[in-house]
Amino acid sequence: MTKLLVSFHRWVSILLCLMFAAWFASGIVMIYVPFPALSDAERIERAEVIDISGVTSLSEPFIATGIDTAARIRLLQYQKRPILVAEDYSNNSVAVFADSAELVPTLTAADSQNISKIFSDAPIVSVSDPIMYDQWVVHDRFDPYRPFFRVELGDKDRTHIYISAKTTEVLQKTNRHQRVWNYFGAVIHWIYPTVVRKDWALWDQLVWWVSLFGILGVIAGMILGIKHSVAGRKRGSKGLASPFSGWLAWHHKIGFVFGVFALLWIFSGWLSMDHGRLFSTPAPSDKQKADVRGISLTTALSQASHEDLTKFLDTREFEISALAGQALLITKNDQASELSLIGMDLIPDQQYLIPVVQSAVSQAWPSSTIKDSYMVAADDVYGHLREGSLPESTLRVVLDDVDETWVHVNLSEGRIISVMDRSRRMYRWLFNGIHSLDLPGLTDKRPLWDVLMVLFMIAGFMFSITGVVIAYRKLVRLLIK
Repeated sequence: MTKLLVSFHRWVSILLCLMFAAWFASGIVMIYVPFPALSDAERIERAEVIDISGVTSLSEPFIATGIDTAARIRLLQYQKRPILVAEDYSNNSVAVFADSAELVPTLTAADSQNISKIFSDAPIVSVSDPIMYDQWVVHDRFDPYRPFFRVELGDKDRTHIYISAKTTEVLQKTNRHQRVWNYFGAVIHWIYPTVVRKDWALWDQLVWWVSLFGILGVIAGMILGIKHSVAGRKRGSKGLASPFSGWLAWHHKIGFVFGVFALLWIFSGWLSMDHGRLFSTPAPSDKQKADVRGISLTTALSQASHEDLTKFLDTREFEISALAGQALLITKNDQASELSLIGMDLIPDQQYLIPVVQSAVSQAWPSSTIKDSYMVAADDVYGHLREGSLPESTLRVVLDDVDETWVHVNLSEGRIISVMDRSRRMYRWLFNGIHSLDLPGLTDKRPLWDVLMVLFMIAGFMFSITGVVIAYRKLVRLLIK
């Protein structure tokens, strides 16, 4: 068994120690330079105001999209005309002019230039051919909007923006600082090269198995470290006893101090790739979303009239939704979003919406009853995390089922946004709590949090480097033989 552990630990080290070192070093970069993203607020702020004067019906433009069951329906502005953008559940998006029910023509490079001029005053340096993937739009959340035109702007930040050829929207923005540092940060840390990440199944399996073998390799090393230390003490050694010398001694001794930390950190990183294998996932299912809505988006759209749209000025995006069978209209401008009831002259407040949400959740979970409901507080340890928080106006509905499920609904948009059961709450501590020290009383204590994180990352990096040197020397000896 000892020989087996030695062989396994050695080969995992040879194959993965450099990856471990890169994980720790890139983790420091990610603290200060996150992966680039265009916020919804900035996208809306820079969009055009919608001219709905020529819109007489929304049902005809929707029929023209050819989509049977819509997952999302919105109104935007393009070429000084309103367009209806519909998405289905198979990542297809279709745009139709809302004032004529004509399909929006395929975007050209010249069209992308015009969109860029509206989005930014910076001069245009170049426009790419349509691209399906590149490093900054590789995530599957961009799938309904591919291909993209990448527009390089001539501003001081060397900004690139990405325009969907399907929906005419600017959906991603990066600058040179972000692009350069992310190659040393997220791209390494997440094993995120475009050629790998564009195949989600391949990426998912690769990172999961690499991390799992890393965990097993560390465990094997810790067992061997304890065994060698016990053997050293029997021979009269004191303190952090080690029968080795040189780099191997350093690796052995540092492992006593930081081996557990390295194990926990790699384990928690492995959990980021769980995707429902061991723990539940927070994303509501399509059925749960539909059950909370109570009616289809197509039905809700058919109830919307020209008068419902004209109630709101300076709107840059309309979205059709529903809640407990009531058709809703979400309006967004550069200030905020607002929720209204289609067909009713009423802007619902929390007092109105809370019982409606409770009714919708009861319909979606008919076998459970509601035990409690309350607005999620700003300091809620489950709702507000370093890696993604619930919106401010989130209602938590607590069910009495065996999993003690929490259903989160965003009252400002009337939509279910997450489902958190006992399993997911445990995941919050095992992943967020360990991997990024997202702990009460520490997360918002900066720079204390930064100091602890960076020190841990440096220690893990140095520990990994000792393994890299040992693995390299062993590999050289094997090759010479």
